[in-house]
Amino acid sequence: MRTRALVFCAFFPVVTGWAENAELQPQPWTQWDLATGDWNRNRALLEDQGSKFIATYTSQTWGNVTGGIQQGATYAGLLQFGAELDFEKLVGWKGGSFCTTWLWIYGGNPTTSLTGALFPASGIEAPNSFRALDLWVQQKLFDDVLTLRAGMFNADRDFTVSQGAQLFLNSAFGWPILYDGSLGGPPSYPFAAPGLYAAIEPGGGWTFRAAAMQGVVWPPSENPTNFYWRINRDNGLLFLGEAQYAWASAPLPGSVQLGTMLENGYQDYVSRGGDPWGGSYVYGIVDQMLWREPGTGTDAQQGLACFGRLFVSGTPDRDPLGVLFNSGFTWGGLVPGREDDTAGLAFVWARLTSAESAELAGANRGNEFMIEATYEAQLTPWFELQPDLQFIMQPGGSTALPGALVLGLSATIDF
Repeated sequence: MRTRALVFCAFFPVVTGWAENAELQPQPWTQWDLATGDWNRNRALLEDQGSKFIATYTSQTWGNVTGGIQQGATYAGLLQFGAELDFEKLVGWKGGSFCTTWLWIYGGNPTTSLTGALFPASGIEAPNSFRALDLWVQQKLFDDVLTLRAGMFNADRDFTVSQGAQLFLNSAFGWPILYDGSLGGPPSYPFAAPGLYAAIEPGGGWTFRAAAMQGVVWPPSENPTNFYWRINRDNGLLFLGEAQYAWASAPLPGSVQLGTMLENGYQDYVSRGGDPWGGSYVYGIVDQMLWREPGTGTDAQQGLACFGRLFVSGTPDRDPLGVLFNSGFTWGGLVPGREDDTAGLAFVWARLTSAESAELAGANRGNEFMIEATYEAQLTPWFELQPDLQFIMQPGGSTALPGALVLGLSATIDF
């Protein structure tokens, strides 16, 4: 009875707030912008005063139908929440802001245990944990031309990002460096580390960004919250630099990015006989709209677009992944009457370095291929449902495992 009473006390204010929303908002719940409404009209008031709160829950079910290591179904879940504070609105600090984001991840590493693939079928797949992803202060200067940031963040927040690739669920469309979820790795999702970030937008479509941060994050068992900060010679520093040029028309919008990553730590890089030094990658990304649906505005996403991403290791003697290439097409509003839906078809080629490939059994060692077809249905402004199909050829990088056919369903709720 005590437990039931505590649960009732915890959820009664939430239920009451939803009831008040239902009375005050004339539109039905399915037409609200967010699942919790406008908090009795207080959400907009808080944002006008400089406080914005975010919460998103993603639930994914995956099944390996054939091939890979074994057949079966599994689950992955992610709750992401946080706050953004505009210091100019709050205290008059022009250009200043603060952001914190937290993750609750559960499900472990389910798809890789079924398929044996180099990259998980789910981009949210990660060690079970409750951890911080963002905790930083930011300052914009010279009419937002210069942005400076200090604190904890993840490298793939600002770097290696393709707008078209974000539709797809396989993690190969995100951060390009392989890591074992039980070991330490670079500060990319779900890991984060302290660092400094700077960006310059001089105009004309150009953006230049750079960052320096802790190079290796400690294993999840030793660093369950991302607050175990150790900038030392073993972990080294991760340096990132990227230049982007975007065009609004020519005749359709698009962008191109060129970037590099350099990590100078010692840890985990000596085993293959290379120099006891970190690693490096160079990369290029292209996003381009190919056709826009007639009658839509210049900012509309209805139409056909494509993207391409290429990552190449500059230190193949000590990196497990030598080349990662992915490319694909997205079509917004493919189905008549469903302008907010997006369909996509994409391809991935991952090539291991020679030392890593030599340890594999089977033929055609070192190459893994993947095709993904997906459809994101915007059922309400705050609810998305995304069925997904992936076929992984040579899981793990050789013919030792048969090709895996993976079916997935992702649901996202914005609160």
